[in-house]
Formats: sequence, C-alpha cells, structure tokens
Amino acid sequence: MATALVVEHIVGETAGALGEWLPAAGVELDFVRLHAGDQLPQAVSHDALIVMGGPQSAYDTDAGQVEELALIADTLRAGTPILGICLGAQLLAVAAGGLVTRNPAGPEYGHGIVLRTDVAAEDPVFRTVPFLPDVVHWHSDEMSTLPPGADVLCRGTHTSNQALRAGAKAWALQFHVEVDEDMVRRWAQTDGVNEAYVLPFPPDVDLERTWRSAIDSFARIVKGGFAGISL
Repeated sequence: MATALVVEHIVGETAGALGEWLPAAGVELDFVRLHAGDQLPQAVSHDALIVMGGPQSAYDTDAGQVEELALIADTLRAGTPILGICLGAQLLAVAAGGLVTRNPAGPEYGHGIVLRTDVAAEDPVFRTVPFLPDVVHWHSDEMSTLPPGADVLCRGTHTSNQALRAGAKAWALQFHVEVDEDMVRRWAQTDGVNEAYVLPFPPDVDLERTWRSAIDSFARIVKGGFAGISL
C-alpha cells in the first residue's frame, strides 16, 4: 500500500475527510503532529507529502517553519507528489519560488465558489472538478506571486490564485475541501468569527461529491499513475 506523510500544524486543522478518502483509495496515512511535539523528518521517505493548514503565515521565519519549507523544497526536487491545503498551499508556493503576502482585500471566511481555469481541464487531479466548485475559505494571506512555471487551476474574486500546480506532481489548494460544518464551527469560535456568517453551508453544498474524485486522482498519482494523462 502506498503511504503519505501528513503534516498537521494545530489541533483544529486535521486531515479531516482526507483521513477517510485517501485510505479508501489505497494510500495509508502517517502523521507528523507538530502541535503534539512531533518532529519533522529530515526527508520524506513516503510516497507523498500532504501539508495541512494553520494560523501561521508562510513568510514567518521561525526555525521550525524554515525547516518545514526546506523539507517541502527537497520533496519537490525529488519529484514526490505533494498536496498543500491552505497554509500548506502557501508553504508549497514559497518553497517552489513564489511569494505569499497579506491579502489587501482582507480575510476570506466560509463557503465560497471558485472558477476552474481552462488549463485545469487537462490537469490529472483537477480534470474532474466542476467548472464552479464549492470550497471553504479560511485565510488572510494569498499566493500573490506564482512560482516559476506554475499553472493556476482555480481563481476567485476575493483571492485570485486559489489553486496551483507547481511542477508535475505538486498541488496547492488555498481553500479547504476536507472540512465539515463542525470543524468550521470550531474555527469560528476560536477565531472570533460570527458563526452566522459562515454557517450553515447552503443546502446543496456537498464537498465530498465535488472533491473526492480529485483526491482519488491524487491517490492514483501517489500510487504511480497519472490518472490517464501524461505530464
């Protein structure tokens, strides 16, 4: 069975639904829980690296984050598949040579819709994603300058660069696809966001229906395939 290393930064931002979808697709998950005192490895010996969200900024310069950026950059150079979610996406963008800054439009919270770009229709992960997929936002920073050679896979109105592919096998999702309403409710309580502003999701929102096929495609890549498309 293929394996992926999942880096969690804080208690409230877990792998969520990825913890169900990826094992069901044949990818076993091992966890580095930085919030519990786990240490990052010197190198990723798994078949993939998954980096979750957190309240930090990708431009912070504390020693732990510098170490994490170096691990992501080394994993990129090795050609190992990477999936970054929210902070994880921003760290991936910086490790690949891009820039993350504070979004001048302010924070973006709660349910939203992004626009899948034309290039995403040929992407091995995003090709099954609808034209206007539902997502959940919870961030104040943005991937403001693309890494060299990166492709934008989703755009938004509040935050332009919503999803990127940086290299052949590294995907950065500024938004969340792994959450449910209980997780978002906890975030709202922790961050002092008016719960009525972000919940409930509209009745027709089903993140699993929208995103599980994309995660299944990522799993196939982790297991050695490109879901029918050569990059």
